[in-house]
Parts: sequence; structure tokens; C-alpha cells
Amino acid sequence: MTQAAPLRGTKILDLFNGLIEKKVIVSLNVVGSGFDRLTCITGLTADATGHHLLVDPPDDFASAAADNDRWHLRFSFVGPDHVEYRFSTQGGARCRQGLKIPFPDCVERMQRRGDFRVNAGTGAKIYFKLKTIEGVIDLINVSLGGAYGVLVRHNLKFMRGAVLKADQPVQDVRMVFPGDMHQSQNTVFVKQVDVKRIEYDQERRLYRYAFAFQEMESDEKKKLTQIIYILQRSYLQRRK
Repeated sequence: MTQAAPLRGTKILDLFNGLIEKKVIVSLNVVGSGFDRLTCITGLTADATGHHLLVDPPDDFASAAADNDRWHLRFSFVGPDHVEYRFSTQGGARCRQGLKIPFPDCVERMQRRGDFRVNAGTGAKIYFKLKTIEGVIDLINVSLGGAYGVLVRHNLKFMRGAVLKADQPVQDVRMVFPGDMHQSQNTVFVKQVDVKRIEYDQERRLYRYAFAFQEMESDEKKKLTQIIYILQRSYLQRRK
């Protein structure tokens, strides 16, 4: 993915006003915590210290950011031009309207169309098998380009540490999405995923994995597209 010249000044203001008007969903990540949730920017405000974003606080944000005196947050979203945007902020505080976040100095605009992540929903899982290893991952979020989740079960009784390695390919992965989706359409098969990132949750003593989809049949991709659409629509309905 290549990057265009970043947005600055009034262009950022115009962009954020558009996000607020269209109620665009954004991904919020607390850097270093593994916390990654969907939310939205609800307004803009200014005071003696400068301009600020008003952000709807996701569930569990308080506990995820509790150990940080100065919040380091990373945001991403798909704009009206169907291109992914990213920006980071440091600092912020709670206020009556939610989270009050400092304006970023710039917003990165990625040249390639982004694969927007959505919360996978309760009960969504990845099932994989690699040689003698069989595991189950609780999905946290998913996009057309990859998935992120926590390993909750595997068959290696005496294994210590991560069962998968960074950059390791895994074939024939199965993703299952329960809920209101049509029964024949709630399972997606991916021919190959690559392990892109590994994180360790010290509190729960579990490993989180980020996967990039490398090979998927066109019918399976269409199925996943429909599932992502349903998940995003469900999320928007709950936020009303």
C-alpha cells in the first residue's frame, strides 16, 4: 500500500466534518494494549489549547487506557472516496460528550482502497490445523484483507509460548460467523493466511494473532463481503 501526501490544516477539518455528517465508522486502537474497537467521531470543539475531536468511547476503553497517563491512540477509516485514512493522537481526556482527543497534525491518505475492519461479533471463530496443531481463535475483527483474534484453545497440552510464528503460512482456515446470517452462508474458507503479528495478553495469558488473507476463492470472498456488510449494518443499528 502506497501513501499520498498527508492532509493538513483546513483539509483535515473538512474531512472530519464529513465523517461526522455521514456518521462514518472509524477503528480506534490503543497503541501497545491490543485494544482495537469500532466507534465514531461525534463532533468537533475548540478551546485555549486548540481544536479537539469528540469521540464516542468504545466499550472497555477505560480499562484498556487505564495504564496510560497520556493516551496514544491510532485511528483508521475508509473515506467517501473509498480510500483508507489513518492518523494518530497523543493525550486527551474524558468529557461530558465522550472522549476529547487533540486534533492530529496530519492525516495519512493511503493510495490503495482499504479493507475496512469490522467487529466480528460474539461467537465468531477461526478454526485452523497446521501439521499436528489444531486451534480455535475467537475473532475480534475482520476485513476482506485479514482477521485479528485471540487463541482460546489448542491441542498441545505442554506447549509454552505462541503456537504460531510470525510470517508463518497456514492453509485451509475456516471462519465461522454465527447469528442472524443464513446458515449456509456463515462459514468462510480461506486457502491460505499468513501470520502478520503476534501479541501476548499478560492479564489473560493468551496470545492474539493478526492474519493476512493470501489466497481465497472468489465465491468465498463474496460470502465474506456480505458477512462484513451485515456486521457493519448491525453495528450501526446498535449505535442509533
